[in-house]
Amino acid sequence: MSAPAPGTLVLLRHGESVYNAENRFTGLLDVDLSDRGVHEAELAGAQLAAACAHDPSLAPHRVLTSPLVRASATAAIVAAALPGPPPLVPEWRLVERHYGAFTDDLRESVRAEYGETAYWEYRRSFDHRPPPVEEGSEAAARVADTFGRLPDAARSGMRRDTESLADVVHRLEPLWEATREALDRGENLLVVGHGNSLRAFVMLVDRLTAPEVQVLNVPTGIPLVHRFTRQTPDGGAHPGGKSRPGASLVPVHRGGRYLDADRAEAALADLEQRGGT
Repeated sequence: MSAPAPGTLVLLRHGESVYNAENRFTGLLDVDLSDRGVHEAELAGAQLAAACAHDPSLAPHRVLTSPLVRASATAAIVAAALPGPPPLVPEWRLVERHYGAFTDDLRESVRAEYGETAYWEYRRSFDHRPPPVEEGSEAAARVADTFGRLPDAARSGMRRDTESLADVVHRLEPLWEATREALDRGENLLVVGHGNSLRAFVMLVDRLTAPEVQVLNVPTGIPLVHRFTRQTPDGGAHPGGKSRPGASLVPVHRGGRYLDADRAEAALADLEQRGGT
């Protein structure tokens, strides 16, 4: 009996948060959606629901979400608009990158303090970590509060002081493996995360290089659709139901396709102008 066709993966960055609106480093702080972010989540839900009506393969069986409220609230709003609705599954590995000493600071203040070169190296490089969060600071207390509400696996599996994007990729590898297996079984999934956790996740999905992920941006509130085919070690692609020994899932379109391409193009141009995700 032939295997089911690979499932569809939809990635969604949460709607704008109150800290996004203030241009602050949020990291592991648990902040709310802004009014605009709520609207972005509602729009994403309506667009995805309309797309599901035309193409049932887009309808998720499960919604995997970061437990941080800006992501989980987005996930709940979107899921409520979808057929089912699909269950929400918190996944701690999807939490945002720990920005260390930059946490809660305005981006322009960090740029002024550390200088242009260091600022961009910390923000966009693959393996540079920001300085550690200062013990005893208000930011450290708020980050500790977040850790206190995450499962034990998160407290033992994440750095407690600061993270590079490479660290985020490393903690997401087990989740991508579980996601890949679910997609291979034909399960459709919606994954709701953050700017940097989704950049890291896309690196795994699309097998991006470090230079490629450094320039990758992810706008808020616009679903990104990945479809897959099966490819054998000899390079042959086998779309649809047939699965051969050793076949692996590869994206049909590297980088995926935004559900609202025009809005994504405008949002990505704005992100680029403001320095990226």
